[in-house]
Amino acid sequence: MKAPICEVCLKTEDILCPADEKKLQDGVISELDVKISRMLYKLLGDADVEFKKAVEAGDLVVIMVGEGNVPLVIGKGGKNIKLLMRELGKRVRVIEGLEIKGTDEIKKLATDLLYPASVFGVNVVYAPSGQYYKVLVIRRDQQKLPARHETLEDILSKIVGSDVKISFI
Repeated sequence: MKAPICEVCLKTEDILCPADEKKLQDGVISELDVKISRMLYKLLGDADVEFKKAVEAGDLVVIMVGEGNVPLVIGKGGKNIKLLMRELGKRVRVIEGLEIKGTDEIKKLATDLLYPASVFGVNVVYAPSGQYYKVLVIRRDQQKLPARHETLEDILSKIVGSDVKISFI
């Protein structure tokens, strides 16, 4: 399993090696990343899965994994997700983590995160306070959002590294 922490740290419970401790201190990884890395390792062992990052807002945790790894992490019949939700005490969504290069990647992330609601598109808005992204969701799908839209905006903003707003059209 590929994770933000080394294999030795995956297998130990309470301590991190000096290199991973420095990553944690510098903000490269978070406590949540370490916790979820270890939980996934317990569930999946040495499976060919890449865990990239975990983001949390409100009662929702989003786990970002490598391309094609979503079904493996969810598990047969959702058993892995159910275990993660029980351990964390929060709802969990698993999406493919992408390198953000433009609005196409943001649209793919938003589509995965907001499913079953439909994402119409993503606009770049240039405001006096700075640039932000506007994710356009069809109004009739507003009730289909997996969480409150403020929570989803918060998660998308953390993933993208820039402000993201959700608008209904």
